[in-house]
Amino acid sequence: MSDYLEGIYTCRDIYKDVKDLYDGKTQQQYDTGFENLNPLLKIIKPSFMLITGTPNSGKSSFTLDLAQQLARLHDFKFVIYSPESSLSRNVARLVEKYCEKPFDKMFDNRISEEELVHALAFINDHFYFIDKKDDSPDITWLLEKAEICRQEFGIDCLITDPYNEINPSRANINETEHISILISDIKRWNREHNMITMMVAHPTKQTRNAEGKFVVNSLYDVSGSSHWNNKADVGIIVTRDYEDESTIIRVAKIREVDVQGTIGQCKMRWSNAKRIFIPDMSYES
Repeated sequence: MSDYLEGIYTCRDIYKDVKDLYDGKTQQQYDTGFENLNPLLKIIKPSFMLITGTPNSGKSSFTLDLAQQLARLHDFKFVIYSPESSLSRNVARLVEKYCEKPFDKMFDNRISEEELVHALAFINDHFYFIDKKDDSPDITWLLEKAEICRQEFGIDCLITDPYNEINPSRANINETEHISILISDIKRWNREHNMITMMVAHPTKQTRNAEGKFVVNSLYDVSGSSHWNNKADVGIIVTRDYEDESTIIRVAKIREVDVQGTIGQCKMRWSNAKRIFIPDMSYES
């Protein structure tokens, strides 16, 4: 193709890609491992998934639960950037979710050393971790490291938790521009390499519902920009009900309905003994 026509395509040029979609060779649906979430959410590649929710709602824990399920069921591999906790603590959380037992010494039913070794072997094969000492990285640095992990280890998904630990790539832009560039860069990388990115982001504002409980009403409440709602392929809002001792997982945005899922919500129960979320099958939204 000449430089004059570069960037212009015909159906003939992309016939194979269209035929692969038709034959089901691409955009394969992967179930989540949660019986009550499966009717609402299908994991597909490529995809940009936003997970948000009220503070201490369990959005980070839910994201790791989802990752652990995908690793178990589909042999997915992940690279995780989560600097709010140490690398060892991030591994400890994954160990808990693999063994379904507490990690720390103060628990009577904590995992044994033998279980620890077995869990670490699984995590070593399915999870990789990136961090930058002394400074928060920009999205270019993160995607460069994620690309190395893709090439070297065959990862399927990048998890970043939370968004606000990523520095702007340029100093002369506002937060709205930063978020737009960040999401565009991630989605371009996802498309080019058939990847998934899960981004955890905090809300900028919360409101009380009729019962006086704090809620995040929509993805427009996420800190920084409406681009979160506009550009996300999938948006999930996590809300904890302390009185009911439950957690609502709400699928609030689906770009391709039926392909990626549908709008709706389900209820989970946090098991302190197992350190995981357990579906509440009695709940009807």
